[in-house]
Amino acid sequence: MAVLVDGNWLNQYVAPQLLAEFKNDKDDFIGVLKGAPRQAITADGIRFNKLINNVGFIVDNSAEFTAKKMDGKKAFVEWEKYDTEPTSVDDAEIRSLNYDKRSAVRVKHTEAFKRGIRDHVMWKLAPDDDTNEDMPVMRTTGPDDGTGRKRLTFVDLVKYLEKIEVLNLGNPEENYMVLCPEHRTDLIIDRDSASYFSNKNIFFDPKTGEVQSVMGFKFFRNNAVLAYDNLGAKLAKGAALTSTDRRASLFFHAANTVYHLDSVKILYKPETTDTKSADPTSEFRTQTYGLVDRIQEIGVGAIVSGIVV
Repeated sequence: MAVLVDGNWLNQYVAPQLLAEFKNDKDDFIGVLKGAPRQAITADGIRFNKLINNVGFIVDNSAEFTAKKMDGKKAFVEWEKYDTEPTSVDDAEIRSLNYDKRSAVRVKHTEAFKRGIRDHVMWKLAPDDDTNEDMPVMRTTGPDDGTGRKRLTFVDLVKYLEKIEVLNLGNPEENYMVLCPEHRTDLIIDRDSASYFSNKNIFFDPKTGEVQSVMGFKFFRNNAVLAYDNLGAKLAKGAALTSTDRRASLFFHAANTVYHLDSVKILYKPETTDTKSADPTSEFRTQTYGLVDRIQEIGVGAIVSGIVV
């Protein structure tokens, strides 16, 4: 079996293509997030106004009405700066390579940027903990999968839908869930979902294994980005899981999100400007500013794998 070791082959007897990097760049769910109106974007961020609906409904009124003021609330989402770490390429390391390393490095930066934005969006939208009923975080209750993790069941999914419906969100068509790999597998093998959908094509695409829109949710699948500890707090992005931490699937109501990127800049310093190094060096970096957040503390949530006690 081939083993990767440090370095690059420098002679001409080398396969012309680079070995593929098998990392998931899937970010299709970002397409349903709400964009920011251009006229609302400022140098500081984006500002939102909201009227709090205090209009009452009365039957068989016989008294004189008194008009009430309708108060407003405001929210602010500030800019964030997104960068890839710079990569240097010197003239000595590329002079004998049979591929264009500078071009390949640019591609790697684009891939890393897409993965970074995708992971950040999922992490940023998810509730910080399980204390707010308007942003429900629910634990799975299924059987042990053999590792001390409780599987997600079809019954869990229905119960979570009930928690979402209680919120009375404006448009059910904008309810989405990004399934982590474990929960997607759980639903495929769950006996209740299998018996409820005797025709598996209704729930799963038999060719791809994609979970279809069902029970008021539209599903995406993605890698394991979100995780919560045993006390219900969201782990820091990229943190290593302990034995009591569990991965989670993200729920979001698209109307309650905002996502905007400025033009992504490919920053490149060519080696032709390096007049001092023994081996002239070029550098690459990707950078932009963006807005990613939930705009109200309602309508997002998570389903977290339960812990077998």
